[in-house]
Amino acid sequence: MADDDFPAAPSASTAGLASSTAGPTSSTTGLAHAAGRGASATFAGQVVRIGVQLAGIVILGRLLAPSDYGLVASITAIIGIGEVIRNFGLSMAAIQARELSREQKDNLFWINSLIGLVLSAAAFLLSPAIAALYGDPRLLALTQALSITFLLNGISTQFRADLNRKLRLLPLAGTEIGAQLGGLAVGITMAIHGLGYWALAGQQISQGLFAIALLVPVTGWFPGRFHRRTPLAHLLKFASSLTGTQLLGYVSRNTDSVVIGATLGAGPLGLYNRAFQLLLLPLNQINAPSTRVALPVLSRLHEEKDRYDRFLLLGQTIVLHTATLVLAYCCAQATPIIRIALGEQWLASAPIFQILALAGFFEAAGYATYWVFLSKGLSTQNLYFSLATRPLLIACVLVGSLWGVYGVAAGYSLGVGLIWPIGLWWISRVCDAPAKKMFLSGVRAVLGCSMAVAASYFSTVWIPTDHPLASLMLGGVTLLAAVTILAVIWPSYRRDLTAILRSRRFFGGNRTAPNRTQSGSTQPGKPRKPRRIVRAIRGRIRRSIRSLLAESRLGFALDRSAFNRGFSRDIADHGDSEESAPRIHLLIAPPGEGNIGDQSMVESFLENTTGRVIVLVRRVNDIRIPPSHATRSQLLALPALIYGTGSSHRHDIIAYAALVRKALSVTVVGADIMDGVYSTRGSVRRSQLAALASMSGVYSQILGFSWNARPHRGALISLRRADRAGTRLLLRDPVSAARARANGLAGVTEVADAVFSATTVATTILAETIAECVGETRPRYVVINVSGMTSRSMDQTTEYATVIRWLRDAGLTVVLLPHVIRPSADDQVACSVLFSRLTEHAAIDPGLIFVDRLLEPAEVRGLCAEAEFVLTGRMHLAIHALWSGVPAITVSTQGKVEGMLSLVGTAELCVCTGAGFAEQVIPLMAQILADPIELRGRISIRLPRLRELAQLNFSALTSLETAADSRAAATATQTPTALLDRKDQTRT
Repeated sequence: MADDDFPAAPSASTAGLASSTAGPTSSTTGLAHAAGRGASATFAGQVVRIGVQLAGIVILGRLLAPSDYGLVASITAIIGIGEVIRNFGLSMAAIQARELSREQKDNLFWINSLIGLVLSAAAFLLSPAIAALYGDPRLLALTQALSITFLLNGISTQFRADLNRKLRLLPLAGTEIGAQLGGLAVGITMAIHGLGYWALAGQQISQGLFAIALLVPVTGWFPGRFHRRTPLAHLLKFASSLTGTQLLGYVSRNTDSVVIGATLGAGPLGLYNRAFQLLLLPLNQINAPSTRVALPVLSRLHEEKDRYDRFLLLGQTIVLHTATLVLAYCCAQATPIIRIALGEQWLASAPIFQILALAGFFEAAGYATYWVFLSKGLSTQNLYFSLATRPLLIACVLVGSLWGVYGVAAGYSLGVGLIWPIGLWWISRVCDAPAKKMFLSGVRAVLGCSMAVAASYFSTVWIPTDHPLASLMLGGVTLLAAVTILAVIWPSYRRDLTAILRSRRFFGGNRTAPNRTQSGSTQPGKPRKPRRIVRAIRGRIRRSIRSLLAESRLGFALDRSAFNRGFSRDIADHGDSEESAPRIHLLIAPPGEGNIGDQSMVESFLENTTGRVIVLVRRVNDIRIPPSHATRSQLLALPALIYGTGSSHRHDIIAYAALVRKALSVTVVGADIMDGVYSTRGSVRRSQLAALASMSGVYSQILGFSWNARPHRGALISLRRADRAGTRLLLRDPVSAARARANGLAGVTEVADAVFSATTVATTILAETIAECVGETRPRYVVINVSGMTSRSMDQTTEYATVIRWLRDAGLTVVLLPHVIRPSADDQVACSVLFSRLTEHAAIDPGLIFVDRLLEPAEVRGLCAEAEFVLTGRMHLAIHALWSGVPAITVSTQGKVEGMLSLVGTAELCVCTGAGFAEQVIPLMAQILADPIELRGRISIRLPRLRELAQLNFSALTSLETAADSRAAATATQTPTALLDRKDQTRT
């Protein structure tokens, strides 16, 4: 902004403001000159800081490995939350305040220092939990060492704020450069001596110490005692709102690091972290000076709209074009830059940086929104804005994590890009900021630099990779040429560049811009969407955080502590009385809730055991106890045992411990829910419950289950823990067993699905209904199931309709049978949609029968036994058919069906859904109908062996029952004195 943008003489209000702030200015003209001098000094300091940081990146990048950076990044992503809390927004409150007395500065110093001390102690105490979260013991000592940075930064906060408030930006820049140089020297020295990741920790700690040593003499102020009667309410109110904003911003900006560190490990996180640091290098060096200049000036001009708008728009223009030009060059030439700066071992981070550069563009465009919020005192609105928008960024990162580290980078960039225009809309609703002009300025800068990126990149693609300097030189020349051409042919773009050049009289050549890691939210965000969407996003974030906690060692440690309390309490209450004698089988049921397969596994367990059984469920209507087993079995609802949190979960763990103490065995129904694909928490908790039982000396097993080729990391960690504790892992097919062994699971036993050991079959009235509809005594029919789970991700209706029409043309009756009826993944809805499609333009076809209720497992087996074959999207429906020797064409969506079908010699009947599904299925149906005896004979030959394998699920339980009966018989023949002697020996 030029000097003539300010009035020659201050207004009354402005003059009063200047005198009360104790700043270096007495008028808006003086304010402009002070800001200009500060901007020039800051620019010079930033040039030096860029050189120092670049030297540090180059030198340390060649001395340390990616995993070293990944370890430190793992910690800073979590304890950095404490740094946001430590600052508490008080530095920005001090800068923004119109008046700040000596007593208030003293109080702010002591508050910041006390918060820093408390957080240092908290980080030190939580270091075991942080190490447990990532499963790396090296993080314990590293976290404890880095915890001191909270205290160091707390002490230095008010000194920095005082220099910034007075626009003494040259001394501030000098102290920061000195501290940075000192820290870098310590870090390089430690790295040369082979201390690895400790060099990065030493750099951070020593930089904090150097900063305090330099700031105290430069500031010329030393804090006095705490003044109790000095008013701080207005500062604390501003700071508290700002802290909420900063905390949300920090969490959203570091979700990527936590997700990568927790799922992919330190190596990929190191690559991602270096790419992100390269992105932050230009952004931070532009953001810090721009904020230091813009915030004090805008805070003093917010009552003068015209001058405020001109200063804001000019500042944003400088920020945008400076940042985007630097990012454009770095993005286009990422590979040669990284090759020269960091070396060959870091080349994998180049694509990550190029993806993240998109985020850099939009962060630069959106940072002026942050200035508006703070300069106009709208910290509460800034908090609301962050509450509404940060979940969007986190959600994008979480979704992107499904595609690995590149997906995380893309998700982050997408989230930032979506948030920017929404932030401009937000400030247009809460104040009179020139949001439309800010948006158009951002569009011009981003579009212009996008064209420059393309020109720079494609001009160097022909240069060999072993000539990086040539690429950098030609790419730079091409980028400048592209910008020049744009300025010539695009008038609006030319006016922006001209405004930057004319601002030299004010800024002295300064380059200013936006940020990403400064305190607070750097990006705009989305307005408050309908509440249900906000709740859905919030719920997804909450579930993700809980999932990370559940899979960590911390979650297991908390559960184990509660379990031990419950176990000890039961011993104290009952001792070794007969009431506590082991005599029950404890069965942890699957989710059930209208699922034939889950009900079938529970019934198979009851049919193959003779003792008393307690079935643990989430709700009592999830599973049904058949009348034939009602006298010895009972349902017990522990709703928070698997999926609960907090005190309710601990309460159920304690109740579970008391049950385990009375148990002969603990069996977890595994099925297809152990690998974390459906629910990470459900998988992790089931493994943990089995491990806790084994650690207490009770036999535990996980009933025949499948294992995915790519299990969730948390599920694998928990299952390994159960394996080491002695839990018997019963894998229900050879493919799953091979995968489990490849994942390092030792206690693997190959079995078959427990339902193959079922002993009951029931004829159903449905068979009579089919005969009546078709008019045949023994109708030929096919059972077809449409999976509601698969229907959630794709439309199967057309493909299934083609299959059913083929069957009807062949003269076969079709029975549409739902296997799962519940609110989510509802087969009844999927089958109903298909039935409606087939009957909407024709009379009701008697050969098409839709079953609108959930059958009992024995009824399903009876229905399938008379069918020609079964076509199903549910594995357990296929098992019910194979149980009677009936072929089952089965849809595979997670690679779990192939192993089961290979056991019965019908692997060719495994198909994949999607486009062309009917083309796969019709030839198989024709083959079965052409020669049904051959395929049925192949299945019948293998069924006896399958039933033997299925019985292995219960062989250990039978032995336990026999041993318990023997002990009971021996106890009955002993005298009371002998019983007392035995109990005394047991206690001893």
